[in-house]
Amino acid sequence: MSGNQWVDPERLPGFINELHLAYEAGLVKFRLTDNVQPSNASYYLQQIREITLTTAGRDRAKGRVVFQPLPDVADDNGGKISDLIFRRIADAIEEQYIPADVATFLADEGIPPPPLELPGRPEECDAYAVLTNVWRLGSEGRRTIRRFVGRWLDDLLLIGPDVEVRALVIDQLARQGWSVREADSMLVTSDPVRGVPAAAPYLRSSRLHALIDAQAKPQFLIKKPDQAVFASMKAVEVRVRNLAGLTDQDFGVDLMNKAFGPNGLLTDRSAGRGEQDGTRQFFHGAFSVIRNKAGHLDVDYGDQSEAAEAVGTASLLMRILDRVEARLVQAGRTAALVSVSPNLRRPG
Repeated sequence: MSGNQWVDPERLPGFINELHLAYEAGLVKFRLTDNVQPSNASYYLQQIREITLTTAGRDRAKGRVVFQPLPDVADDNGGKISDLIFRRIADAIEEQYIPADVATFLADEGIPPPPLELPGRPEECDAYAVLTNVWRLGSEGRRTIRRFVGRWLDDLLLIGPDVEVRALVIDQLARQGWSVREADSMLVTSDPVRGVPAAAPYLRSSRLHALIDAQAKPQFLIKKPDQAVFASMKAVEVRVRNLAGLTDQDFGVDLMNKAFGPNGLLTDRSAGRGEQDGTRQFFHGAFSVIRNKAGHLDVDYGDQSEAAEAVGTASLLMRILDRVEARLVQAGRTAALVSVSPNLRRPG
């Protein structure tokens, strides 16, 4: 590197320290062919391969001073995005594309921004390295990555994350003070969010009826609790209609009153009059208070626990319907048990 051969072993540790400082400053890149400690200075230096100057390193070597525009504090306060987040995003992309296609996918999204080019050959593209290097380019690089990550999370690109990866990345970004702006799917600065992560135990499959779990959990994972409530109550409505053999013209509270009324097919004639009417009122009330509100209004569940409890109510209604169905089958009244939607069938 210096043009001279260094043979004084006392100078080697200092040289390695300077090399590490340059690496941490984003001026050079290199890789080691063996897992060796810097304490063995001579052997450590022998294991260094592919040492190159970064864009910033080339500018420094040429004595060039580059002034980067400051971030737009309305969108970007200069905060960090953790290495873990970039690795999750890169891993998700590389699971779906071979390296050459990763390079094409990123290039189509303007990464890296011109006049820069992807390092190395397209078939060797490392999504993590590209994303992190562009992020370090200053305001324009950060803006490019913020646009890409926001659109990727909102599933506006050719590929996007699955539900659980999306939830994890959104949660980790929120903790670090980032959120996706709804208007343009741009990652922007926000107040750091602390507390229970999106995928934590609001809803566990062991606590919810299988049909409700299938409808509600994906919505909670993407932080759409209002949609979780709506989907859960809709699942109950569909099942009541199917069990009672009614048509799509019957819905909401009218459907509940007809299905569980005095002449309703789902009414348990062996139960007392009070229990019969109570069951009808329970379904009627749930649809009046929860389903109608979720279906016609923009409900803001500021506390996700409230939404989880509404979903729990739907789960209880579904368990009551399990007993209703078992009673109908036992009584041989199978004619009304029309096919349930494949999306709402119970496992097994």
